[in-house]
Amino acid sequence: MERRSSFYRVFLPLLMLCLLSAAVTTEAALRGGWEPIMNLEDPHVRKVAQYAVSEHGRLKQLQLKLDKVVKGETQVVSGIMYRLVLAVEEKGAGTKQYTVVVEEDKKMHLKSFKKFVAE
Repeated sequence: MERRSSFYRVFLPLLMLCLLSAAVTTEAALRGGWEPIMNLEDPHVRKVAQYAVSEHGRLKQLQLKLDKVVKGETQVVSGIMYRLVLAVEEKGAGTKQYTVVVEEDKKMHLKSFKKFVAE
C-alpha cells in the first residue's frame, strides 16, 4: 500500500504540472502570441506568400516573383495573421528579402511589405 501511495505522491504532481503547462501554452497561443510555422512548404503558406507578392507588385506596378518562404509565424486574431520573410525576385533588380504581414479572415489583406532587416 505504501508503494502505491508514494507513486501517487510523485505521479500526480507531475501530471498536474504537465496539464497546467499545456493549458498555459494553449491560452497564450489563443491570446495572440506569434507561433512559428513549422512547414514553410505548406501549400496554404505558399498561397499566402504568393498573394503578398502579387498584391504588392500590382499596387507598386512591379514585376515580382516569389522565390521562397524563408521564415514564417502566425498569430490568431479575429482571423489569422501571417508574418513571413520572403525571398522575392524583382525583374532587373535581383532577389531581395522582405518581411510581409497578411491578415486572413474570409479574404486575404496585405498589411505590410517591407525590406527585411535582420534582428
